[in-house]
Amino acid sequence: MKLKKLAFAIIGIIFMLVILITINVQASNSLKATIQSSKNELKKTEEVVVTLKLDEYKDIKDGINAYKATLYYDENIFEELLEQNFVCKNDWEMLKYNKDTKEFIAIKKAGSKEPEEVASITLKVKEEIEPKQTEIKIKNITTSDGKEDIYIDEARVAIDIIEEQEVEPGGPEKISSQKYKIEEGYILKIAPETTVAEFKQNVILENVTTDPQMVFTDENGNVLQEDNKIKTGIKLKVGKTLQYNLVVIGDIDKDSEITISDLAEMKLHLIENTLLTGIKLKAADIDADNDITINDLAQIKMILIGLIEIK
Repeated sequence: MKLKKLAFAIIGIIFMLVILITINVQASNSLKATIQSSKNELKKTEEVVVTLKLDEYKDIKDGINAYKATLYYDENIFEELLEQNFVCKNDWEMLKYNKDTKEFIAIKKAGSKEPEEVASITLKVKEEIEPKQTEIKIKNITTSDGKEDIYIDEARVAIDIIEEQEVEPGGPEKISSQKYKIEEGYILKIAPETTVAEFKQNVILENVTTDPQMVFTDENGNVLQEDNKIKTGIKLKVGKTLQYNLVVIGDIDKDSEITISDLAEMKLHLIENTLLTGIKLKAADIDADNDITINDLAQIKMILIGLIEIK
């Protein structure tokens, strides 16, 4: 009887150890996936670029070397995707896509050790489509650090398919500014720590009759208030027809300020260690010459030590 009790006790201990080891293994590595979209509203035949990012790295010592995921999109809304619709980011490479299963896979030789964008996907709305809301999802995401599979929760982004807007009787909606640079899809040269209220004081609107005239939203879709500071990546909708991504000078890490973190990201870009892309690249162009050079690095350093002030 004593031997039987001892055996049960040993089995119980082993069982608990297995559970603890499993929990520790599961907790040892963690990652999060997010999707960012270039637009949140689309009309028929328009394109949207969605970007998959791996984020919140924890205890990833040797780097992530591969990932696989499945893309979910409404084939009644978007045209069929092909492999050429995918673009690898940040040295991820050899991406393959199965249009039948919607699975895609890629590798990275050096291994990913910090949050970064891994792929962008271009989707195009079909010509005959009714206005509705849809979601683009990336599910069944699995990565590996060469030791074990790491499973990641799905990521998703909502897209509104809208009708063509009629031109207002007074003429097309317009926004202009003597302080900021406005170009297709972007408003640039915004000073760090500018509030929404301050931004509004430095733009002129024409033929904008909506209420409110301007709506500012962050990357999670939250609406900004008057005293909120504008960060690189904030989206601005003006009236019914105009949409822009806002770019704060030197705010590469999207926190509304110029800090040592922005300086570090620019240095890595200049030595081609971690290249800046998209809106981050625009934020790094301090001297506004459409090129990131050592002069931009010098200027951001001078801003940090107070020799240059951005107003």
